[in-house]
Amino acid sequence: MMKKFFEQEIRYGVNSKLYYSMTVFLIVLFGVTLFLNYSSVMDTYNDYQSTIDYYEKNDLDIEADLKSGYEIEENQKGGMIRNPIAYHKENVGRYLYAASPNYTLSQLFESSILYFPVVFGILGLLIATNDYKYKTIKSKTVRMNKFTFGLNKQLSIAVSSFFILLFGLIAAFIAGWVMYSILSNKIPTDEFQFAGSLTEASIIMKFLFAYILAVIFAELGYTLGILFKNVYAGMIAIIVYIFILPNLGLFDLKNAIYYFANQVFEFYGVVSIEAPIQSTNGIIAGLTILSVLLIAFFTNILVIKKRSSFET
Repeated sequence: MMKKFFEQEIRYGVNSKLYYSMTVFLIVLFGVTLFLNYSSVMDTYNDYQSTIDYYEKNDLDIEADLKSGYEIEENQKGGMIRNPIAYHKENVGRYLYAASPNYTLSQLFESSILYFPVVFGILGLLIATNDYKYKTIKSKTVRMNKFTFGLNKQLSIAVSSFFILLFGLIAAFIAGWVMYSILSNKIPTDEFQFAGSLTEASIIMKFLFAYILAVIFAELGYTLGILFKNVYAGMIAIIVYIFILPNLGLFDLKNAIYYFANQVFEFYGVVSIEAPIQSTNGIIAGLTILSVLLIAFFTNILVIKKRSSFET
């Protein structure tokens, strides 16, 4: 019986185009990251070419400066770059590497920190509120008990989040490959090498990080949807928390996310995040995330069991 209700829930998400819409939304946001990185490659390459032209017009030794390092001196007026030609060449190489198929997936996973609270928060909100919006909550809780109803909802969140993430990544990776092919025709990529260090995290671990992040915010979105029965109120709460409020401290969910993100990702492309609080460690960050998931789960079950099915 549980399996039957779960299949019905997934089928509803497919037939209502909910999963399709959220996948397209995710692909569009991934595309923004890819485009910004593409633009960064072109901008830094143009800066490099302009510097080359300056050297040639003034009969300066290009090769000598390219072999030297650069320094960035900051001051009250902003700062100054000593040996800009080496600086621009390194930046071209870094953004090219981030745009390459070798790093595309990593950069997409990095952007999950920015996009997933919105995408999967909305997914959770819609899954929570659609039954109230279309007044199907009564019929569903008549056919199954409220605990089964709540559990099915949260299982559908976990499964749908996985496939939305998977299909979004596949489509975005193909788009990234096309963009890199275009870059390769515009820029002599062999001239620009980047020797940045990589974390020990495998691509599977990076995927796991992104998937856990998706589930966390889908659960939080679902929780806000159950509490408010309103998509807009829940979405405002998520946006305020993620993009407006500062890091609230050691046991803040954002702080835990920043900790693991800095352990897993290199951030060589256009995505960057702030550092976590220095006293944070893996145990504290892990317990914080687990606590948030458990509190959200049991809150959802409790509210559904206590709330009347006749409420709209």
